[in-house]
Amino acid sequence: MTRTLEPAATPADIIVVSPTSGDTVATLPSATTAEVDAAIARARGAQREWWGMTSDARSKVLWRWSELLDEHAEELATLDARCTGKVIRDGLSEVRTAARYARYWAGQTDKLFGDQLNDVPGRLSYTLREPLGVFGVIIPWNAPCLGSVSRTLPPLGCGNAVIVKPSEFSPLSALRNAELAREAGMPEHLYQVVVGAGDIGAHLAAHPGVDGISFTGSVETGRKVNIAAAATFKRTTLELGGKSPVIVFPDADLDEAALGVLIGILMNAGQICAANSRLLVHESVAEEFTAKLLERAQRVEVGDPLDPRTQVGPVVCRRQYDKVMDFIASAEAEGATIAVGGGRPLHLSEDRGLFIAPTIITNVRPDMRVSREEVFGPVLGVSTFATEEEAIELANDSEFGLSSYVWTTDGARLHRMAERIESGVVHGNTYLVMDVQLPFGGFKNSGVSNAFGNEAIEACTQVKRVTVRTGAGPLPSPWPGV
Repeated sequence: MTRTLEPAATPADIIVVSPTSGDTVATLPSATTAEVDAAIARARGAQREWWGMTSDARSKVLWRWSELLDEHAEELATLDARCTGKVIRDGLSEVRTAARYARYWAGQTDKLFGDQLNDVPGRLSYTLREPLGVFGVIIPWNAPCLGSVSRTLPPLGCGNAVIVKPSEFSPLSALRNAELAREAGMPEHLYQVVVGAGDIGAHLAAHPGVDGISFTGSVETGRKVNIAAAATFKRTTLELGGKSPVIVFPDADLDEAALGVLIGILMNAGQICAANSRLLVHESVAEEFTAKLLERAQRVEVGDPLDPRTQVGPVVCRRQYDKVMDFIASAEAEGATIAVGGGRPLHLSEDRGLFIAPTIITNVRPDMRVSREEVFGPVLGVSTFATEEEAIELANDSEFGLSSYVWTTDGARLHRMAERIESGVVHGNTYLVMDVQLPFGGFKNSGVSNAFGNEAIEACTQVKRVTVRTGAGPLPSPWPGV
């Protein structure tokens, strides 16, 4: 499939390449900074129109968008599969999830509550919760369709306009979602997409006409976005990197835990910020548990993302492939053991596709690079611990704090761990859970603010206090005789 947008001021310079075949999927013109400026100006007018509609009218538009997402699920999932290598079964699930997010926010448009405040007799004070205005939404390549919906819905549901900057590796589903949003009844220019590389995102983050920024991506880029946004005191929501620990205690159901750990690291070829990439297993069951993992890992279907039988597809691009392979090589050089995987799957040809076999690395020490840095690939590092206290220390020994996972049948232990692990989300006896009503945000270098749940409203709105003198009589004055 090749798609070229309407003629723009610059030649086409974004080439989307399939990580499965190496073929060109689409060619698109990159936006210029002048075009971004124009998009922001248009968004301002569209936002006023959107906020001027009744909450019921906005709700109906978002509900209709959810219906269109469901109707076009296969088309959208296929776009992501071709651009990113996301397996079609996961892509379909993500589009259905996006539709559910839209239905949730359709029910939130009339729930931007203010408060009536206690005040002195003769004076009434209350608060109004209002939209910020124009929101820039910068999304990564690992979940482009879902991200271009889930990350835009809190701003839209709160009455803002959005300008979406998708990754240059995966812009097609965001562009299609903009068309569906317009078809659903959103005012023209309320949901706009600007395509380009990092310089376009940087311009959006620094622009004085943008009131809020939602960014999902690396810590390094997120820090730059935050600095740029701070110049004009923008509200920011940052979901950044992760190096999430998964802790397996000896009393856990080891078969269930093995399956959960494997899904948690191999889903989307490990290209998930909350992937459980650091396995900490109790030394008394380490050998048994690792054997279960290795056996299951070798049964995982790696291949064409458009094949419904495939469970793990390729990584998104050559740069990411080389980065993951470098992590594997460095782990081995530092003394770790590649227990399974470590290269291309043997059943796939050498000349097509950026495939990496599910990789499990044992004998990993906490100081190794693979244990400290985000790999963002299908690579699990295995370490052991002796006591609960040691498990907590190892889990917290990271600059990241996005998600964590604990496998145990001891309920009291589970709650103790949840209190002491330094992460924005703690899971008990399950792999990653995300849903629209559940807050999701990181501690430490993993981010700022929550992307979902009612907590997301805080990042997308501002509170106005209104105070009115209601009492009869003269104005109280501290200045007698004036």
